[in-house]
Amino acid sequence: MQQQITIGNIFREHGPGYINKNNIKGQEKGIIHLLSACRTQAMGSHFMQCDRCHCLEKSYNSCRNRHCPDCQQKDKQQWLEKRMKELLPVGYYHLVFTIPQQLNALCLQNKKILYDILFKAASQTVLELAKDTRHLGADTGLVTVLHTWGQNMMEHPHLHCIMPAGGLSFDRSQWVHACKKNKFFVHYKALSRKFRGKFLDMIKQAFDDNLLSFKGKITPLAAYKNFSSFVDKLYTIDWVVNIQPPMGKPAKILEYLSRYVFRIAITNNRVIGVVDGKVLFWCKDYRTDIYRKMKLDIHEFIRRFLLHLLPDGFFKVRYYGIFSSRYRKQSIETSKTLLEEEKTLQSEQTIEDKGQAWIKQNTIFDEIFRDILAYKTPNCPCCKKGRMAFVGIVPRE
Repeated sequence: MQQQITIGNIFREHGPGYINKNNIKGQEKGIIHLLSACRTQAMGSHFMQCDRCHCLEKSYNSCRNRHCPDCQQKDKQQWLEKRMKELLPVGYYHLVFTIPQQLNALCLQNKKILYDILFKAASQTVLELAKDTRHLGADTGLVTVLHTWGQNMMEHPHLHCIMPAGGLSFDRSQWVHACKKNKFFVHYKALSRKFRGKFLDMIKQAFDDNLLSFKGKITPLAAYKNFSSFVDKLYTIDWVVNIQPPMGKPAKILEYLSRYVFRIAITNNRVIGVVDGKVLFWCKDYRTDIYRKMKLDIHEFIRRFLLHLLPDGFFKVRYYGIFSSRYRKQSIETSKTLLEEEKTLQSEQTIEDKGQAWIKQNTIFDEIFRDILAYKTPNCPCCKKGRMAFVGIVPRE
């Protein structure tokens, strides 16, 4: 059986050539070296021993870098487990805020500033509209995850958000449900226009504060007149905010988002192989919902991967409203209590109907929790009954 080609394999074999040819330095060079060394002798090794049959296994250490497709599976499962426990027994919206492609080049040169603006503009848009008594009239919450790539690995910054279908009343005495008749609690155009206005206001402020960098093809934008004209054109474009209506399976959205919380650009299972100096990988066509094979020159493949490196210390997962770190525990407990009290006041028939729906949803929960439990309690490869435990480390060379 042919061995799976990984990003690490590609970087190990072709990374040095890419570095020399393109004079790569700084963070990009460091990531290439780190991902190349991941789970090799260069990173050192450690021993695991079974607590029953005492089987001893030696494994190479991982780099644990957040851009590595091979690492942090344990962190992913732990993140997913925490978010699963915090889910409320209501439907959840799935929102995707996307900025126009005209901003892509500016984003690449000003990642931290523009990605921060994307988080702020999207979260403020939803939370402010939710507080408006003409719409929801309540405090809601958001779990947001930044993606910067499309299926072809090119730059495509967008923000995934999940939001409960409702929120806590301002006095915290009841749960306010979102209107079930509409796809979202506020009209799509109002959401899109408010998001556009906030984003462009913030980017103009960043320009006035001399926070933006302009190099290469976008150098002309450094002039005030050119930048103003550039922003004015963006006001004439309809910005895309994709909204999926409340669903009974928010666990599936969380599971999808968890795959990219600790990695970027592409997963190893999409890489088919390297043929004649080109990387062959699967690429999904969202118009037809069909996966097709795509080829890229090895150096172009590496270049596109490196487009999505995040600035040091940048948080790509953020929480807002009632899910923010400061209020999360108390808000979730209050919400669950109110929803449980509300449930007991409903008729037996309604409770039965909702119970059936909840059982179906719990089937999804059970599947995901089984995966989490299986990862947390790995079996010994020899006796299949014991649990492997860390017993020692071998320093890197």
